[in-house]
Amino acid sequence: MRIKLTPGQAVSIHGWWHAREGLTWGDVLNDTKLNYVSLLAFNISEQDLYVLQPDLQAWVRAGKASLKDCPRMRAWEAHPIRDFKADLSDIIRTEWSAETMARVGVTYDDLLALGITPEAMPLFRFTLMMWTTIGFRREHAERIPANQLCSLFGLSKQDTLACLRSG
Repeated sequence: MRIKLTPGQAVSIHGWWHAREGLTWGDVLNDTKLNYVSLLAFNISEQDLYVLQPDLQAWVRAGKASLKDCPRMRAWEAHPIRDFKADLSDIIRTEWSAETMARVGVTYDDLLALGITPEAMPLFRFTLMMWTTIGFRREHAERIPANQLCSLFGLSKQDTLACLRSG
């Protein structure tokens, strides 16, 4: 697929002497300086980038998109674990907010599947309310010892459970 470029984009991307009115996926693959972020910086819309290459895995395999790009890749409905093969340490290192994690589809159940423990939860620096944003529920808290819940949230187990929804 080919997307149309403005004259300014054409010169910025292809160079003054090789400026072309369009951009193809092959152009992106053949130019080490082109990737998802750099193309956005050239004021190419996310929708145009989706038209250029709708296969998210093609972006990932080519090294043209990385985990840090995931929240911006809404047109692809990118998921950090499914699409970028992120593990728990990768998710922690992103330092995403709970809202960002929820927006990209990461849930507390996903983190459990990756092996999160109550000891690792403080690495996210989330409040109890933030944890609920990604689906932390009463059933999750019931499995955590009272002393760890108190350490995590500054609340007794009974008070923590009272703040949480079931199911």
